[in-house]
Order: sequence, then C-alpha cells, then structure tokens
Amino acid sequence: METTTRRTFLRNVGLFAASALVIEGLHRPVLADKPVNFSGWVFKPDTVRDYVGFYNQKFGGQVKYEAIPWAQYHPTMETRAFAGEIVDVMYCNHNNRERWYENGLIRPLDDLPGVDELRKKMSPANLDSLKSKDGSKLLGLPYFTSLFILMYNEPMLQQAGIKAPARSWDELVEHCVKLRRDKVSDTPFLPNWNNSPSGTMPQFMTDCFSEGAQVFDAKNQLIVDQEPGAARAMERWQKVYKADLVNPEVLTKTSSTDTHRLMWTGRYAYHTNHSYYLKTIAGEPENSKLAPKKAKMTMYPGTGHTYMWTDSYVVNARTKVLDDAWKFARFLGGNLNGDWYVQRQWCLISGLDNPYPEMYEHPQIIQSYDRWIDLKLLRLQYEKGRAIAAYKEPWYGEYDTKAVPIVHDMIRGNLSVPAGLKELVKLQRSLV
Repeated sequence: METTTRRTFLRNVGLFAASALVIEGLHRPVLADKPVNFSGWVFKPDTVRDYVGFYNQKFGGQVKYEAIPWAQYHPTMETRAFAGEIVDVMYCNHNNRERWYENGLIRPLDDLPGVDELRKKMSPANLDSLKSKDGSKLLGLPYFTSLFILMYNEPMLQQAGIKAPARSWDELVEHCVKLRRDKVSDTPFLPNWNNSPSGTMPQFMTDCFSEGAQVFDAKNQLIVDQEPGAARAMERWQKVYKADLVNPEVLTKTSSTDTHRLMWTGRYAYHTNHSYYLKTIAGEPENSKLAPKKAKMTMYPGTGHTYMWTDSYVVNARTKVLDDAWKFARFLGGNLNGDWYVQRQWCLISGLDNPYPEMYEHPQIIQSYDRWIDLKLLRLQYEKGRAIAAYKEPWYGEYDTKAVPIVHDMIRGNLSVPAGLKELVKLQRSLV
C-alpha cells in the first residue's frame, strides 16, 4: 500500500483538478465580482500591499493578499491545496514549479492573451527557465531573477591594510585569518548557510561552479561525489568553520533575509548571498551600518560562475476566476500597466532584477542602481550566471530540503567530505 506523502497527495490534487476543469471548462464566463486570492512568501509585504492596492484601484480588482513566512511557504500552499482551498495567483520558487505543474496545482499560460508578447521581451535563459521540463509549456511569469554574488566590507578591509578584495578563495581565507588574528573581526566570513531552499544548497552549487565543478550531469543526476571541485568547495567550508572564521549562527537562520541582516552590523568582511540583498546592505542607512556604499560587490572567485535562478508568479489550475487571475498575473510579472509598473518598483525599491533587458536601459533604473551597486559589474556577473535543469525534476524540492542537514554535518566536521558527498548522491537517487 502506497504511503501518503506530499508527492502522493499533490498528485491526487492534480487528478481532482483535472476532472474539475473538464467539468467546468477553462474558459467559462467569469463573474467580475469574484475576488482573486493572492499569496506570496514574506519579502517586503508592505511593498506588495502597495501595488495590490494600486491594481485594485486602477483596474477595479478585488485582489486579497496574504504573506506567509518563507520557510513554511511552499508546504503551506501544498497543504491548503490538499484541503481544497484555491489560491488563484501564487509566488512559486523555481525549485517547486515543475512539481506543482506535474501534480496539477498550477496551469500553463501558453493559451492566455498577451503571453507571446511577454515571451519576446524576456532574455532567452530566463524564458527557458520558466518553461516546463520538456520545454513545451510556460509555467509562470517572472517575479524576479537573481544570482549569488560576493560582497565585501570596504572600510574593514582598509582598516586591516587590505587594499583590494579577494580574487581567489585562498586569498579570501588569508584575509579572514588576518582579520581575526588582528582582532578586526571575530568572524569575518558570512556565507549563506541558512537552512531554507534559498540558502545552503544554492550556495553549495555556486561554490561548486566557482571551482569548475558540475553538480548534475546531462540527465540531471547528482554527481558531486565524482567532482574534485565539489570536494574542494566543501573542504574549504569545513576549514573556515573549524578555524572559527564563520559565525555558527548562520547555520540556524531560516532565510537568506535573516542571514543578510547580520551583514548590516558591519562586523563581517565578506558575505555571499543573493545579489538583491546588497541593496539593503549598501543602500539603506536606516538599516545598515554599511550604507551608503561601504559594502560593495566584486566578481565571484575562481571561475566567476555563480548559480542563477528565476522565481515566478503562477496561476492555480483550479481557479474559478481565470480571466481576473491572469489579468492580475500580467500586472505582476508582465506589462499590463504599460510601464512595467511592478517590475520597475521591485528594481527601484529592492534591487530585484528581472529578465526584461529593456528595463536596464531606463535612466531612472540606471540612476537608482548607481546609488548602491556598480550596475555594469552586476550585469557582467550575470553573464557568468549558470542555471540548472535539475530543479525542473519533480524530486528537486524534496532533495533541496533533505540535503541541508547532510551538508551542515559536513560543515561541522561530523561527516567527512567524501562520505557526505556520497550521502547526497544516495539521497538524490532515492527520490527519483
């Protein structure tokens, strides 16, 4: 008898959704007075409420917004779906998008009006990342795209007589050892080792890429146990942790947002995290001691390659207000207002990048970014961004979550690197 797992009940939800759609029809008339339920994970919810209010006022919408903590967001959405609740428009991170589609929670967008125009506006890599595993369906519109960057505390390096940021991992470790020895910083290195899907595992992939290592093969099978670069990355993590160069608190953080707030204190020399977090670190003096522009980015060490992804807005397959839900989704992830309203707001307010290149030609955007980052350097780092296809596998979200304790055991030295990498491979194989 099959054990009831999240994968099982999502599949059952999908079967129910499919039958419901056949009965009701996807394009039946929609009552204009029905509300659109919209949920997202917590990231600047006041900003979201502002543009939801703008949409409701300008377009006569009745969007109801709910923010859910990041760490619980995707399981909460799945549990609600299993209980029969319909959230019409949702955030969905790239790790869960394919699984939600294959299990019938979300619908493809290809048959909806205006979608072809949006396809043409997106950069090819981001468009491909938003498609289904077989490339035939567009599963979401972009919320944002991002990648990992290396940030540094310029005043701290200057205080220690370090004239330029590290260009290699060996140099970064040398700097951190010197900073600790000279009592400039107790824990100079702040890696993003939080235990959410946005933390430890994408950080591990980034550092593997920077070492020239492949993480998955062409068939999306994990191969870190066969890659010397993956072992080098993990051995370095063990080394900096054992040398007390890293605040162990990072292992207990539940989000990348919580991790980057540590950098606000100015007590760390180097920080690896999502690119948009430099906005609050270097651009918001009300929050950060490193603003304005005391924290800067430099090209990632090694090969310079880092992990890049595209998170999205998706439409529930069971929505009973498809026309209104799609209209709102186009406002969020497209250009319904004619001026890229939401995309532009995220760029200006939070430094969230998007896959519409024309946005970066706008003088207002250029002027805004110039207050907290070298935009040309950021765009150069994006040229080094690497996406993977493995996240489109239905097992990926589960792997991403269950792999974190194994990696944390390696970091703490409770598990050897060769044994830990083999454990990761064993885990991935067990989920296929």
